[in-house]
Amino acid sequence: MQIETKRLIINKFDASDIDAWALIESDPKVREFVDNKALTFSEAKSYVLENIESYKINGYGRYAVRYKSNKNLVGMCGFLNDELGIDFGYRYSRETWGQGIGTEAAQAVIKYGLTELVLRSIVAGVLPENIASDKILIKLGFIFEEQIYFMGKLCKKYLLTS
Repeated sequence: MQIETKRLIINKFDASDIDAWALIESDPKVREFVDNKALTFSEAKSYVLENIESYKINGYGRYAVRYKSNKNLVGMCGFLNDELGIDFGYRYSRETWGQGIGTEAAQAVIKYGLTELVLRSIVAGVLPENIASDKILIKLGFIFEEQIYFMGKLCKKYLLTS
């Protein structure tokens, strides 16, 4: 699996991404709207390995997002199974914020999910204060469904169906 956009390459994580992913996830601002806790190296490693396993089991996972120009890992975007269904999520290093990287990657990954993976229903949860993610989901065609408690926090649940 490899998707290319104007500025990005999106493909599967592999073990060589662990160090770069750990660096991204060690920034508490990157995780502010997740759980507000920086990940340890071990936790970041587990996350990458869980996604590699998800590719094998489910045929999808969260994908590595890289700059096309230098191949540097700058974030992730993709799908995971959770209690709400097939969850769409993304997270990026602070250096990418405000440049449209999130939207660019999300549009490409959603298209891949709907056309290549033939996903019929995708959910996404976002904290109400995460205005940037809210805008991305709406731009992608997600429809607000309800407010729910997820991981102990009040979240807005969005749904995208094909």
